[in-house]
Amino acid sequence: MKAATIPKPIGDWTAQKLEYLDYYLQAYRTVTKGAREAYYIDLFSGCGDCIRKRNGYNVAGSPWRALRTIPSFQGYFFVEEVAQLANHLNTRIQQQGIQFAKVLIGDCNGPVLDKVLSGVPKTALSFAFLDPSGIQLKWTTVKKLAVHRIGLRKMELLILYPYDMVIRRFISNPQMRQAFTLFFGDDSWIGEYEESIECGEDTQTRRKRFVELYKNNLKSLNYKFVDDYGPMGYGKRPYYHVIFASDEGIGQRIMKDVWAKYRLIPGQLGYEPIKRPR
Repeated sequence: MKAATIPKPIGDWTAQKLEYLDYYLQAYRTVTKGAREAYYIDLFSGCGDCIRKRNGYNVAGSPWRALRTIPSFQGYFFVEEVAQLANHLNTRIQQQGIQFAKVLIGDCNGPVLDKVLSGVPKTALSFAFLDPSGIQLKWTTVKKLAVHRIGLRKMELLILYPYDMVIRRFISNPQMRQAFTLFFGDDSWIGEYEESIECGEDTQTRRKRFVELYKNNLKSLNYKFVDDYGPMGYGKRPYYHVIFASDEGIGQRIMKDVWAKYRLIPGQLGYEPIKRPR
């Protein structure tokens, strides 16, 4: 269980990831402002408030990035397993008088996910930000999100994929086998790893293999567009990728445009907050 630290200390790579999320959400909601309904889901929301480890600079977490989007989503669902963190976020939301956001406490892989999805109309635009600190996100959860929406378009997913943070470091550990199988959805990852070892693949080639494995799993859910961005990290040290899955061509184009540019972060020289429509 992670420590209930408020605000959450984050590295610069995390702050940059939040900037990319912010730019995408704002651009996408601008384009889809004519939609009757749009919903945002954050399954690892944290307390909502972050602070840069490097210099103590305050950074808005993913909940506030989503809540500041103009036009807003019609509904927001924030899930956090640690009660103290969830209660902090809920208190801050209540203090600002926000009526259309719900904070739920629990493991997003459990019954709390059903509570979230029961509040998201199956015909509405929907976007889920899945930002675990490791491999806590089970494939069954990803699949539930992917099949929730009916019609021609599935729910958009933006997933942190922790290859260098966790997978590369622990994939050879027998005690982690069950956790990896739950993460990938089956034990096909074992054959991929054994084949990689047999071929003598270097770190970069093996990383690409395992990023493609997860992307192919998403494609098996019939997503039309599945793209990865990364590896991201600090300096030359990689930590993770983010993987975007969508049925919307406009969503894919916006995401590619957003990630094509290096994003400054709060506290860096030249940083400017994202400009919102009036």
